Amino acid sequence: MARRVLLVGWAAVLGCGGPPAEVVARVNQWRLDRDRLAELMVLAQPVPLTADVAYELASHWVTLMALGQRAAAGDSLLDSLTIRDLMAYRVRQEVTTEWRRRLQARVPPAAAASFDSSYAQRLLEDRRARLEPHATALLRQFATDPWQMADATQPWATYAGGVVTTGQLQRYVQYLSPSTRGEIRGASDQRITGFLWGFVLEELLVEQAESAGVAISEAAFGAMAQEARDVVHNLWEHTGLAPASLASAGASSGARAQAARRRVDEYLEAAAARRVTLEAVPPFLAVPLLRRVEWEIAADRMTEVVDRARRLLAATASVPTP
Repeated sequence: MARRVLLVGWAAVLGCGGPPAEVVARVNQWRLDRDRLAELMVLAQPVPLTADVAYELASHWVTLMALGQRAAAGDSLLDSLTIRDLMAYRVRQEVTTEWRRRLQARVPPAAAASFDSSYAQRLLEDRRARLEPHATALLRQFATDPWQMADATQPWATYAGGVVTTGQLQRYVQYLSPSTRGEIRGASDQRITGFLWGFVLEELLVEQAESAGVAISEAAFGAMAQEARDVVHNLWEHTGLAPASLASAGASSGARAQAARRRVDEYLEAAAARRVTLEAVPPFLAVPLLRRVEWEIAADRMTEVVDRARRLLAATASVPTP
């Protein structure tokens, strides 16, 4: 708590009483400014003061605010139609896995790996798959800023009978872990190309599986749906964003929305200070949530956030703790 008090005092000394700081993230009308994000980075010490860490913190703010806005509107996300939407990407993965299993069942186990590789190569060749020249740069761009606004209809790969769009590539990258995105950012062009061909192959295999009538069982989907509900309940418990809890915060939608915003801010501050565990909104929930709001993260301003955090940290270090 002492560091929090010092931060408030020194933030004023360093200029928070002047013009509003740069906005670095937004969800509808709610905004996160540079100084607040820098303060969270200081509270989170000893995390590295890097633009990547600042971006991840901003991503947590955006996804939690999107969750808060849905909850404030009374949407539990637990109805059957919403659950099917949330699980759509995972269903695709399960269908592709089952199709691969059926393909590999045609050959002896010892030859499965080589068959998988040769089948993939043959499929790409038969469908005359081709990468556009800008595909490599596009993947690096999304690995750096997976939530940026982009023309979702622009093709980056083509094959006989279809295209793979920028929106599809961005979705793939959004579902990757931060460590995998970091691996892509630092990869060679040859390795980047390998990732891209993997994404194209995934689309072709999904197409084949659907044509063959491959689908997951109702029991399997039910288990997945229950996992999704468990995740939502867990987030409610940790953040205080349960619709029923927000309903008691005020009769008007505006009062509930302000309560949600305040709870997200308090939760992130407590998580940064390690008073509570940070529960991230997982990609299967974050990606559909962000389709329903207007939002942005200013990735090009994260260096400013880091510089501000360093100044705050240096200022707090120079003042003795009471």
